[in-house]
Amino acid sequence: MRIALVGAGLALMAGGLTACGGSGDDAPEDASTKDFCGSFAKVSQSRDFDKTKDAFQDLKDTGTPDNMSDDAREGFEILTDIATDADSEKDATKKAEDLSADDEKKVTKFIAYTAKECSDVLGGLASDLPSDLPTDLPSDLPTEIPSELLSDIPSDLLSPTS
Repeated sequence: MRIALVGAGLALMAGGLTACGGSGDDAPEDASTKDFCGSFAKVSQSRDFDKTKDAFQDLKDTGTPDNMSDDAREGFEILTDIATDADSEKDATKKAEDLSADDEKKVTKFIAYTAKECSDVLGGLASDLPSDLPTDLPSDLPTEIPSELLSDIPSDLLSPTS
């Protein structure tokens, strides 16, 4: 999994990210936190591709609060661009996987901002998140356990007990 953090952010944004209109850099920068979080909640709750398009367009039309950092705002714009340019859920995933490390960090900052600022709307998702989340986590994590590790586990622990 090349970009686990972005993948988690995209999962929050709900499966397929596609929107109508231009890029995210023309979205307003003076939304109230309440309006932004309400729009984000609609996006995060959408499971149908077409409904996600509509919800993401609403988020873009709402824009971001003025207290969002420049990097987090750029992360919002990156996700909006993915949403705008993608033709399908698969296409959006591919575009997210192709992000540079710098863009991944910005998207992570956007997701962290949203989780922190919208925790009441999102059901307390980020109530335990530290305020200084790391942005330099490795993006290439192993997906399989090496078989030699399993040989060091006592066999009686690998067998089901009755």
